[in-house]
Amino acid sequence: MHAMRLILSGTLDRHPGLTVVLGHLGEGIPYWLRRIDNRHAFAARTAGAATPMPRLSLTPSEYFRRNFVITTSGIDDPDVLGLALRAVGEDRIMFAIDFPYEDPAAAVAFLRDVPLTGDQRTAIGHRTAERVFGIA
Repeated sequence: MHAMRLILSGTLDRHPGLTVVLGHLGEGIPYWLRRIDNRHAFAARTAGAATPMPRLSLTPSEYFRRNFVITTSGIDDPDVLGLALRAVGEDRIMFAIDFPYEDPAAAVAFLRDVPLTGDQRTAIGHRTAERVFGIA
């Protein structure tokens, strides 16, 4: 909810360089992006459909893809990861372990064994984190 509030409030128009990291493969948002865009467009063009909202420069999904990075933390499911890859791309996903709630060995095995291209595994495994956090 807070991520959507950041998007819909216009905050990301005022701070276009802001990057927000969300866990659990985006807390469900990547799977709702088309619906969120559709409902936002409807509310923007229909009087009384929603409380007053700031006018946005981009669609909600464009802000999500530009300003958010998601982590795998706690979601070791190849189908869910596949959908996240299609929704936001490998350069917006980082490997993470939801310790102490999930088994680190299982999370590492998941990243090692999930069907990914070498470039996807590299991006998720370290390249995205290096870029986002400015580490080498």
